[in-house]
Amino acid sequence: MTRPRVQDVISWRRPRRPRPSLRGGIQAATGLLSAAVDLAVSVGSGTASTSDLSTLGTEPPRVPQDPAQPVPELPCVVVGGTAGRPAATGAGRQHLWATRDRLWVEPSASAAEPPVGEVELDRTTLALRSLALAPGEPGPWTLETPCTATITGPGTEIVVEGSWLAIAWLGHLAGWPDPGRPAPGSPDSGSAEPSGAPRDG
Repeated sequence: MTRPRVQDVISWRRPRRPRPSLRGGIQAATGLLSAAVDLAVSVGSGTASTSDLSTLGTEPPRVPQDPAQPVPELPCVVVGGTAGRPAATGAGRQHLWATRDRLWVEPSASAAEPPVGEVELDRTTLALRSLALAPGEPGPWTLETPCTATITGPGTEIVVEGSWLAIAWLGHLAGWPDPGRPAPGSPDSGSAEPSGAPRDG
């Protein structure tokens, strides 16, 4: 039995992918055709890199069969704040992971820093304070859009970055209400107030 896609089980409203204009659609189709021809030529000549091939036919993240496991394709990177200790930077950045029963910060392996253990968080005391596009992101909101979220609770404030889907999965598991998606550049684009955006079916 095929496991459901994460995007199909989250309780948050999925963002709409913008509809391309006719001109934009023609340009995108032309670019895609050109890229496919280039890839076919490089595969035939044996010069294609494995990274080029690995992007073909990628599967969307699926809900883990084991509910105690996180979705490995959907990490949230801790970029600021504290979660039991100050957030690390550079290669030693920490990841925020969630499952149905756990929420924890796990450091990335880094030879430059001594190993530290996981920090368990009590999701019942935490709330999503804000959700915004990551700095430098022009939008529009899609499942893959890089976002920044601020999560707060007693003695805890952490800032994480991840795709919209990664943060929505985290919020879904934690039971946080859907913050909506304010329009990029609007006065409330950093707030977690609902925007009333329609659900994408």
